[in-house]
Amino acid sequence: MKSMMGAKAGSKTPKRSPGKTPDKTSKKTPGANLWAGRFQGSMASSMERLSISLSFDRKLFREDIEGSMAHAHGLKAAGVLTAAELATMLAGLKQVLSDLEAGRDLFKPSDEDIHMAVERILTERIGDLGKKLHTGRSRNDQVATDLKLYVRRQAETLEALVTGLQAAVYRKALEYKSALMPGYTHVQQAQPIYIGHYLLSFFWALERDKSRLRHASVSAGQMPLGSGALAGSAFPYKRELVAARLGFPELSPNSIDATAHRDWALEFLGAGAILGALLSNYAEDFVLWSTQEFAYIELGEAYTSGSSMMPQKKNPDSMELIRGKSGRLLGNFTRLFTVMKGLPHAYDRDLQEDKEPVFDTVETLGLCLTVMAEAVDSLKFRKDEIERKMHPGMLATDLADYLVDKGVAFRDAHHIVGRMIGKAEAAGTSFLDLPEAEWADIPDGKAFRKKLTFAYSAERRNIQGGTGSASVKAQLAKAKRILGL
Repeated sequence: MKSMMGAKAGSKTPKRSPGKTPDKTSKKTPGANLWAGRFQGSMASSMERLSISLSFDRKLFREDIEGSMAHAHGLKAAGVLTAAELATMLAGLKQVLSDLEAGRDLFKPSDEDIHMAVERILTERIGDLGKKLHTGRSRNDQVATDLKLYVRRQAETLEALVTGLQAAVYRKALEYKSALMPGYTHVQQAQPIYIGHYLLSFFWALERDKSRLRHASVSAGQMPLGSGALAGSAFPYKRELVAARLGFPELSPNSIDATAHRDWALEFLGAGAILGALLSNYAEDFVLWSTQEFAYIELGEAYTSGSSMMPQKKNPDSMELIRGKSGRLLGNFTRLFTVMKGLPHAYDRDLQEDKEPVFDTVETLGLCLTVMAEAVDSLKFRKDEIERKMHPGMLATDLADYLVDKGVAFRDAHHIVGRMIGKAEAAGTSFLDLPEAEWADIPDGKAFRKKLTFAYSAERRNIQGGTGSASVKAQLAKAKRILGL
């Protein structure tokens, strides 16, 4: 996207021979581009392929037309358009929007981007009046406005999808709130927890992801229109009026900042990358736990696939694909960050690269969130198999805590229990099954050994945020309020 007169900041205009068009240049008629009055010849065909962005920025047609309609109201308030001209222009833009939403292909090879395309189509339909639309506006502030509208809209859509995934997680946590499982650190059984507690850890992390998406929308909440190419419009442009029509809560305070920076887009992509990493974390658990070695869970068949060679396979492809997409989401952030890190002020053509990573993140996350929510709804925890594989060693911390309650310093208690665990491993048994002599140093050890169960361990942790059933119940109640259920 270039400035309103088509000049590229810091670039050199290639020499063009007047008269006959060289073989390596486009055969377009000079003037087909809306900025072509500056040039005598035509753009090289290779340069056209590098320059034209309509193939991807056409996704912004709604935002571009909505922005143009609001801009037209601003031109009317500035005295550039009469009431009759405004009505004609709005009717024309509405019809273009209707046609594009209906899937009509209105574009031509000469359309460099969605902004030029919309203006050309409008001018063909309403005549020379369409040429007034770009008054006081540059493609620099126009494209920033379009992309901000898109980011704000899509952040809201993605937040709703995250809420849908939270609802699926909540339902599953409610279903398994009283079922026990091993809690892991370092992929080693650590302490017993309730399955509901595990699932709610996903819920609360998703809640933070929603806050990041909201803040990305807030960061994109300053309207650029009226900034022009970089110095601001020279017309008495009613920016507040235009912003109100587009739903922007604020105006950009500086025209260079408005056209040059894409930190708000980076924030959106960063929020998407962090959300993708979270989805990948839980997808990895579900992949691991669906193996025959673990056999903790079973995904619904609709979210698995088979093998073209091995008839017995039921692969957790949904989770593997979601796990893989996290790299793509991080790549989108890295791609735009790399573009932005060395740009001089103000607008540079490099910024044409801001849109594709945003579009891809929206589409990738939208699909991943939908599949994850459906897959979680289909998820079944195999409680009997989980219980069978829970290792008694997870109760070692509870024995150490018991010794502390009896007056033993924790470091000494840790050492005593660690020694018992070592002896049990050497004997090929559980520390709970050691001979009574090994429990002699434990006060009332015989009675406590009978009491020491996985349920006992979990219920000792009813501190706010802990895995105890009272804590899980409180978490479920809070999650229910958040979901408005």
